[in-house]
Amino acid sequence: MDNGFNNLDEPTLAEQASCYGLPYGIFGIVCWTFSFSSIFLTYINCPMFSPHRWGNRYEAQGPWMTFITACFILGPAIFTCINCKAEWMMTLVAIGQLTPWSFKIMNDGDRSYMAADEEKQINYIKDEVLNRWNAYSKVGKFMTIPLSLAGWIGMTALSISLMRTEEAVSSWIWSLYLVAAILIILFIYLNSRKIGKRSFYYAIMFILTTLHVIGSHIILARISNNLSGVAPNAGLASSIIFFIGKRLLFLNFH
Repeated sequence: MDNGFNNLDEPTLAEQASCYGLPYGIFGIVCWTFSFSSIFLTYINCPMFSPHRWGNRYEAQGPWMTFITACFILGPAIFTCINCKAEWMMTLVAIGQLTPWSFKIMNDGDRSYMAADEEKQINYIKDEVLNRWNAYSKVGKFMTIPLSLAGWIGMTALSISLMRTEEAVSSWIWSLYLVAAILIILFIYLNSRKIGKRSFYYAIMFILTTLHVIGSHIILARISNNLSGVAPNAGLASSIIFFIGKRLLFLNFH
């Protein structure tokens, strides 16, 4: 199968999309919205899926819960990459879908340290716990940039491929780049003037690094003619496991 941009048409893209086993369309957008809302709620100490932690100092997940969650999220992503190994655009899009997960790991480390520092409890927390939070932050930052780049490249490739047959959809997708540019300028301006709370900066960073996810969801829904975004066959189980894993990210049994 020729993956050159000039030789791609909608039926070919639809065939390529059939290998995809992660949420997209409405299902994917709901998943992204849950992730954004859940991360934002950690800044008012109301983790969405851990009501027993509401009002308490925020703490990142323990190592075992982090490992279990990673298995639920990475498993479907790896399945999709293997299933789409001949379709490099779909592989990049699938890799990019991991960006909210890596951002959450980074946010967990930073947010846990910030919460403890705000309550002046840093000196009373075990070194092993502080080291874990620091590791979360570093690993999350290390993964977020390449995963986000992969997602942006994959979405861009799909947009270029779709341009010949769906000019309106492609134009809408390209507008995401304008939004990203505005966010970059806003972030630099606010940061240079030290304006706004840290939570606002993280909200901007989350949208900037994961906006490609929205674009990919819309494109995949269009080319597969499946607005719901619930993948058929084996992809259904894969996408559901991925969705559950994303929700497990916000469970904390401390």
